[in-house]
Amino acid sequence: MDAVAVAVIANAAIAVAAMRNA
Repeated sequence: MDAVAVAVIANAAIAVAAMRNA
């Protein structure tokens, strides 16, 4: 897996978690 793809997926997961916690 590309390091860039891993970073993008991680950022998306963090954004989803933040939206659910908000």
